[in-house]
Parts: sequence; C-alpha cells; structure tokens
Amino acid sequence: MHIRRFAPALLLALAAACTPARPSALPAPAQTPAAVSLSSAAQPAVAAALDSIFNDTAFASAHWGVLVRSLESGQTLYARNAGKMFVPASNMKIVTAAAALEALGPDYRYLTRVAASGPVRDGVLQGDLIVHGSGDPTISERFHGDVRTVFRAWADSLRAHGVRRITGAVIGNDDVFDDLPLGRGWAWDDVADSYSAEVGGLQLNEGFVTVLVTPVPGQRAAAVTTRPVSDEWVPVAGNVWMAPADSAPRITVDRADSLGAVAVSGTLPADTTYQQEVSVRNNTRFFASVLRQALLEAGIGVRGQSLDADDDPARGKPAATTPLFTHTSAPMREILAAFMKPSQNQIGELLLKTLGRELRGQGTARAGAAAIDSMAAAWGLPRRLLAQADGSGLSRYNLVAPEFLVALLEREARSPHFGAFHDALPVAGRDGTLAARMRGTPAAGNVHAKTGTLSGVRSLSGYFTTAAGERMVFSMMVNHHTLGARDADRLAEAALMRLIALDRRTRP
Repeated sequence: MHIRRFAPALLLALAAACTPARPSALPAPAQTPAAVSLSSAAQPAVAAALDSIFNDTAFASAHWGVLVRSLESGQTLYARNAGKMFVPASNMKIVTAAAALEALGPDYRYLTRVAASGPVRDGVLQGDLIVHGSGDPTISERFHGDVRTVFRAWADSLRAHGVRRITGAVIGNDDVFDDLPLGRGWAWDDVADSYSAEVGGLQLNEGFVTVLVTPVPGQRAAAVTTRPVSDEWVPVAGNVWMAPADSAPRITVDRADSLGAVAVSGTLPADTTYQQEVSVRNNTRFFASVLRQALLEAGIGVRGQSLDADDDPARGKPAATTPLFTHTSAPMREILAAFMKPSQNQIGELLLKTLGRELRGQGTARAGAAAIDSMAAAWGLPRRLLAQADGSGLSRYNLVAPEFLVALLEREARSPHFGAFHDALPVAGRDGTLAARMRGTPAAGNVHAKTGTLSGVRSLSGYFTTAAGERMVFSMMVNHHTLGARDADRLAEAALMRLIALDRRTRP
C-alpha cells in the first residue's frame, strides 16, 4: 500500500483548515414557548442538585469528574474536578473515533490485496497465495455473519482468474503494522478473553473464536467445535461429558499457553448448548488457516499449509508478486458504529495504528497517539489534559480530563462529519451499551453517549437535549470506586434526569 506522509506542520494546518467557523452540523432545536433564559437563581439550584447527587456517601472515597456545558450558549452548567485527569476506560474511544473520522473521512476503506507468488498455468497457481493485510477490522462475524462468506467470494475470484489449485501455501502478510499484538498496559490475565484479543495488520473475526458445545444423543461425549472452524491452527483438545438434563453445565475453556489450541473440559446437560468466546494467538496465522480451509471446502486444492509471512520471509515476502484481486472493507462510518456502539476494543487498536501509518508513516500505536496529539493541538483543545496509551481504553495508562472530552465533543458538533460521529454513539434505551439503560425515561432516545467500564472506573460522555430544546454536551467519570458499575450509573443517570428536565434555556 502507498503510505502518505505528512509533515507535522502541514498536518496542523490541514486540520485547522478543515474546522468550520460556526456550528452547523446539529439540527436546529425545536422552538418551545417556555424556552427562556435560565435565570441566575436557577443556575445555583441546578449545581446544588447535582452536588447532592455526586456527594453520595457511598462514593465518599471515590473521585468524580463532571462537566456539563451548553452547545449553544457555551455556558457551563456544572463542573466538578473538570480539569483533573481520570482513567477513562472506553471513553478513550471517543478520542480515537473522532481522530479517525476527521483524519481519514467517513468514506475511508481498508484494502486487502491477494496476490500470487508464481504464474497461473492450466488452472494451477504454481506458487503461494499471499494475502497482504491493511488492518481491515471488518472481516468478521459482526459485519458478515459468517467470515467464510468473504472467503467463499475470494474462492470465486480465484476461479475467475483461472485458479483451480495452488501448489504452495496460503501466506498472510501483516507488515503494514508492527508486531505488538496487545495494547500498552493491557492486563496479562485478560488476554484469553475476546475483549482483550490480539490485533495485527491481518485481522480475522476480531481475533477470537467461539467454542460451541452441543449434546449428541446416545453418546457419552458432547460435540465441541469452533466458529469459525480452524482445525489447522486452533484445534480443540479435551472432552466434555454428557450429564443429566436437570443439572447445570460445568465447562472450562482455556487457551493453551504456547500453541493456538483450545482446551475444553467439563460436563454438559443433555438438554443444553454452551458457547464461549476465546481469543487466538497470532491473528495472521489464524487468518491464513481459516482461508485455506475455506478454499478447500470451495473446491480449490491447496497443497501447502497456512503460514505467517514472518515464519518464512523468503516465501512470504518475495521481491515480486502478481496481483489477483483486492477486497474492500465497509466505509469508516460503518466501522465507527461497530466500534462505538458495542465498545469493541480491537477496532480501536487498529484505528490507532492506521492513524500512525497514514499520518506518520509508521503503523504503531505510538505514532497514532502522536498524530492525535498534533490534531488536538491544531483544533485548540485543552493542553496537557490527554495522555493516550491505546485506542480502546482498555489500558489503565490512559488519562484524560472531562474538560478535554467536552471540548472534543464540542469540536465534533461543529464538524461536517458530525452526523457519522453522532450516529456511531450508543443511544439510551435503544442500542449498543446503552440499550438496557434509561428505558422509559426522558433520556431514552435522547442521550447519545459513550460508556466506559473497568474495575473501579465508570464513565459516560456525550450529548443530550433538555426539555427546553437546548443541546448539551457532558462528561461524567468516576475513579477508585469500590461498588458495582450499576451504583455509579445510578448517580450519573440521576444527574442526567435533572439536567434533561430543564425547561428554560441558558443565556446566549
């Protein structure tokens, strides 16, 4: 792939030039007869009401950071530790998503190129099939239902190029990014979970398989498979024994320490099915393995095995190859919705490395974070209130202040791409990580915001409209709490209900 390189000064100038002079992307608020200026007496009453909420004694040892501001008048309705730094959890996704959208555009697409290392004669590819990744996060069940749907289409493309058999191997090349598979500061005891799966330049199914355990009538052992099937790289070891129908499933799924195998054991009731997601090691080898198996199932013979290009550079990185076809991803606007609404971590890491590659010529998280710092400076966002370690918020090395997030959300509200950004956020009572929250309240369908959760951390930042029709932006984060996430949600949602009920507008 051709890599565009921008000097930092040029990047700042471009970013500044793209900033509209006045808000225009948000729809005009409905005109309400009762919508008059919020009186000076009412403002302290609002602050006092929110103070009483966030002073809840159950959170006396925790730290709240809150900022609420009018998008129209710019007036601050409430601030609490707004300039202090907090671990944001997945509110870091707001930063990554905004930067990716503004730098790359809503129509940006990833390109995965498939090439041959040798000639095609009489239906035979005399060499290896090499897949050059670009960091595409969309070859997954989330986008296609069955990832083999993509590979079956690739089999059709191979046949269209006269390929019926491959004498060599299926090789994945992920060199568009560095080889660091995890974000900086990710917890070691999370790495087997799908939300902490590895990332790379050649990504398949967000880096995980689903282990499926189903009863087999008349047999002592249950059937154990994976989706997608990858017997060559992710074989299943162990047995799950059948148990009485009225018992509880007792199943353990572990990822082997060294190889890609998954160990499954335990018992399964005869009337029950069970499934669990588990991350895989080496996405590139996983990708090549599933592709090879899909090609075989589609009737295209493959004599060699699946390989990561790094395992055999002489074959995986030849001086010249013959391009066969290119796979194009969904556009950025759809990628952002799949990133923000379900809070999908791997997409965040891929976007961060993509920013590094496109803006700094280096497909690394460090280069991506540096590019975001430059963009934030060009946009005039508050200085020294962001320290970014990863793209998803899974790292506890991330730090950000509510003041920074609110300023960024205000900036996005002025962007010509605001529609794509706003549509990607979870909606209270409707979808994403807010689907089950604030149902049947004035916040349902009104609050568009990003959630965030880590142990001891809960956050919520986004937009809402008051009863007076005034558009607001807010950020609420709590660190060092020892209660459940729902307890923190209770306070944040109570504050939102009080703010949404405002039936008078702030002074312009």
